[in-house]
Amino acid sequence: MKKASTTAALALIVAGGFAAPAAQARGPKHSPAHDAAVQKCHQAYEAAAAAAHAPDGPKGAARKHAMHAAAEAKKDCIARAPK
Repeated sequence: MKKASTTAALALIVAGGFAAPAAQARGPKHSPAHDAAVQKCHQAYEAAAAAAHAPDGPKGAARKHAMHAAAEAKKDCIARAPK
């Protein structure tokens, strides 16, 4: 009987040890202002990507550079978003 209770107690401790980091891994929630700013960043990136891939848009290396610039602008925009 003692061995079964000890095994059960150890199992609960191990299960709790794995559950705690998983609960913390979700990360912090962002403010509504942050979410709105990030949404605008995504929309601006999508618009730039659509313009780069439009039929009358840039071709070849110019398109590559336009897409790279759009990705960098999106990264900078998200970095400037309010926390």
